[in-house]
Amino acid sequence: MQYLVIGLIVVVGGAIVLGALLVRHENSPGTRPSLTAARRVIRQSRTVTGDLCVCGGTLQPTGEISERFGGLLGCSSCRRRWTEDGRKVVRRQVRRAQPRRARRDMPPS
Repeated sequence: MQYLVIGLIVVVGGAIVLGALLVRHENSPGTRPSLTAARRVIRQSRTVTGDLCVCGGTLQPTGEISERFGGLLGCSSCRRRWTEDGRKVVRRQVRRAQPRRARRDMPPS
C-alpha cells in the first residue's frame, strides 16, 4: 500500500512540474524578426486590377511604366496612383518661381 501512495505522489508531482514547465515555455517571449525582414514581408502585398481604392473607386492599369516603381495602377474615381506592389505614388508638382508683383494696397514710398 505504501508503494502505491509513493507512486501516486511521484506521478502527481511530475505532472505538476511538467505543467509548470509547459506554462513557462508558452508564456516566454518569442523571437522577433528584424525590422528589415518585417518590411520585406509587408511590401509583398500586391494590388491587383479591380481592388478598391481608399476613396471607393476601383484600381485599373494606366498603361504607364515608371522607371522607379514599375507598372502603375490608377483609381477610376480620384487621381491617386498605386504601384503594383501596393505602395502609393506621391506626385508633387514643381512650382516655378514667379516674379514678385507690387502690392496695390500699399502707398508708394
